Amino acid sequence: MARAAPDPRPMQRALEVARRGLGRVAPNPPVGAVLVCADGSAEGWHQAYGEAHAEVICLEMARRAGIDSAGADLYVTLEPCGHQGKTPPCVDSIIAAGIGRVIVAVDDPNPVTSGVGYQKLDAAGIDVVRDFMAKEGRYLAAPYLCRIRNGRPLVTSKWAMTADGKIACVGGDSRWITSALTRAATREERGQIDAILVGVETVISDDPQLTCRVDDQSDPVRVVIDPNCRTPLQASLLKQPGGALIYCQQQQLEGEPASALRSAGAQLTGLPLDENRMPLKLLLEDLAGRGIQHLLVEGGSETHGRFFDAGMLDRVQILIAPKLVGGREAPGPTGGDGISKMQQAIELQQPQWRESGDDRVLEAAITAEGLGEVSL
Repeated sequence: MARAAPDPRPMQRALEVARRGLGRVAPNPPVGAVLVCADGSAEGWHQAYGEAHAEVICLEMARRAGIDSAGADLYVTLEPCGHQGKTPPCVDSIIAAGIGRVIVAVDDPNPVTSGVGYQKLDAAGIDVVRDFMAKEGRYLAAPYLCRIRNGRPLVTSKWAMTADGKIACVGGDSRWITSALTRAATREERGQIDAILVGVETVISDDPQLTCRVDDQSDPVRVVIDPNCRTPLQASLLKQPGGALIYCQQQQLEGEPASALRSAGAQLTGLPLDENRMPLKLLLEDLAGRGIQHLLVEGGSETHGRFFDAGMLDRVQILIAPKLVGGREAPGPTGGDGISKMQQAIELQQPQWRESGDDRVLEAAITAEGLGEVSL
């Protein structure tokens, strides 16, 4: 008897539970799995790098619940792995459980495992449905897909601004633009990304901690662009567990300021200047080599502008407060060279608005990478 068409509800649930792994599983992707059969259902998600994958946890939860997995449908947000890594191949557990059909949202582009799982499932006589709810699956997996395809993290730029587009007053004061509710929510969201980046001017002027301050979430890696090692030795971000990763120009690595920063808890990486600026491409490649898949840029207008001009912003998160400050010299969110003609303006893709008290939050993609629609 022919099976019924796949149901979007279990896949939607798999996508939801997969999000619990954001900020915890890199360089692996976040993955969720939901098992559905006549006896009931079970779910699982990849919880930490090096630990059991979503499919294995899901099958174990089904076993503990007394659910017979034989002939069941298994919904998975990413192609099950078929190779031996830090854990055994997921497909081995799927085959052993007697799963009847596997429904997958996104193929895994990693050359180590791409297609291997499908071959094993096919050889075992297990039906496979691919690209089910692929759009939603790609958006979730976009940071992983970007790192595998482009060798760099996905970059999201985030800023808070007033209704008249200012990120600070004329004198530089910016505390606080958004409400306490919005600030608390955005700090919590930091726990879902891998690294957060600011420029040294932001460190000097605002002294940010760059932490998420949520008990069950890990802080992101703190990254500072600081060509001349000007980060204050008493900076709050250096006092956090793990310190900070500071990118400076190569010739600064052996100087006294660099030595003092290392003693204060910083890890320094030197890069060659590109037209008297830090090379963003090399910086992003270095972060990817460290397993960073999703980078959040929270610097000032010039830092945002550098990434904008370089075409290296994939998504934006814009927090808008119902306030006006005016001022010809008050800074806007993106500096740099910008675009000269409105016809060339970048149109945001899949914009989504949500409320945060009286504030409004706009989230959108800029590039195909931001949507997860990369050529694989």
